Amino acid sequence: MSVQDKILLTGGSGFIGTEVVDIALAQGFDVCNLDIAPPRKEDQSAVWRDVDVRDHERLDQEILEFQPDYLLHLASDIDITIDKLEEFKITIGGTKNVLAAAKKLPDLKRFIHISTQFVVKPGIEPTSEHHYDPYTLYGEAKAETEKLVWQADLKMPWFILRPVIIWGPYHPTFAQAILKYIGDGRYLHPVGREPIVRAFGYVTNTADQMIGFVNVDLKKAKQHIYYLGDDSIDYDIWADAFATPLTGKRAKRIPVSLLNFLGKAGDLVKIVGIPSPIDSGRAFRMRTGSKIDLSSTLALVGEPKVSFETGVEKTIDWLKEVR
Repeated sequence: MSVQDKILLTGGSGFIGTEVVDIALAQGFDVCNLDIAPPRKEDQSAVWRDVDVRDHERLDQEILEFQPDYLLHLASDIDITIDKLEEFKITIGGTKNVLAAAKKLPDLKRFIHISTQFVVKPGIEPTSEHHYDPYTLYGEAKAETEKLVWQADLKMPWFILRPVIIWGPYHPTFAQAILKYIGDGRYLHPVGREPIVRAFGYVTNTADQMIGFVNVDLKKAKQHIYYLGDDSIDYDIWADAFATPLTGKRAKRIPVSLLNFLGKAGDLVKIVGIPSPIDSGRAFRMRTGSKIDLSSTLALVGEPKVSFETGVEKTIDWLKEVR
């Protein structure tokens, strides 16, 4: 890579994007981050532009003015309360605008679109790169963006990258959700006859993999879609890694049979307008594995640089700061 190479990110102020910007700057890229949110790190302010990907005119202006060599599209809706597909205006509409702008860049070397593993629901093995089976609106919205990329007829090399379950410091919800419940001793970890195996990725490793696909040898990359993450591990290991230092003991267990019963009970009380902390959907997410074969990604961009143990330590240090 030449020190003059330019990389433009959308959504570079987010959880993963912040790490991507750090790594890109460290590697000598000329970086431009288009995001409606200011960067979390002060030293990234100089490369930030307050741009909304829904504003196609301003987006075009900034992208064409910067003339990137590489375009990495991370921007997406993060509002978990969205309940209609058409309301994913950043995710879907923004992707349309970014693709339109990318097609106006004759010298763009690579386009990289960030999706999610949840374009296919947990427990289902994709049969092809065009296999979609989402079970949430977010997954459905991301599936729509992948279809837009396929349909765009891009002339430059491109990749769709699907992060698995990504964790680490500054996660937008973990501190007030699962890690909070684990720390308070209120988290109930599902246990059944077989281990629940899930694919996880530490945020810095995932960001490093994204930049890896900017630099990857195209002769070795035989697919358009790759998953990002560290490894598929027993969910018990991940939960206990946080429960033990936070509470002094392993995470509390709940039999999957009882979890399913509570989920169905939650469905019933919701029908009559009573809120419930659990329903069938949440029970499904808790009990279902999401094992992903990451070997093709790791063969291209290398093994994760931050160990699981180090990632846990860094995340717990962050939790102590924000609690």
